[in-house]
Amino acid sequence: MKRIIIIWTVLLMMAASAEIVRGQTLPWTSIAHLGDSLRANPKPLMVFIYTDWCKYCKMQENITFKDSEVIDLLKDNFYCLKIDAEDERTLTFMGRNYGPATGGDFHPLAIMLGKENGKLLFPTTVFYFPNNQLIQRFQGLQGAKDLEKFIQKTDDSML
Repeated sequence: MKRIIIIWTVLLMMAASAEIVRGQTLPWTSIAHLGDSLRANPKPLMVFIYTDWCKYCKMQENITFKDSEVIDLLKDNFYCLKIDAEDERTLTFMGRNYGPATGGDFHPLAIMLGKENGKLLFPTTVFYFPNNQLIQRFQGLQGAKDLEKFIQKTDDSML
């Protein structure tokens, strides 16, 4: 009987710890609420530009953005925003409206934030610092360690 109780206790503890680990997710901010959030508590932004068909976008979402260190660094220091580059809605960003993606092109907001050297690649991860209008772009799949290094070395005056 003691063995059964011990086994059940261990199984319950394992299940509880797995649920805690799984429960930690990146707090994505809605673009509709971004302005209010920035007014209430100004912070820089991390913008993830993706498409539904991009396998590297899915990898970054399911691996990099599930890393506990990345989650801790981002949730403490940034608002995290996702932009679908093929979104067919008008989006408002920093008080300006950006029309929907049209005619097989990508969304104007995704192009404005993510395009570098004339190209928009997926995924693109953008760090935007509203205080000084600085934008740092990373095109292509970003690993957890790369993002951790960037966030950690980012000058405290920008945060």
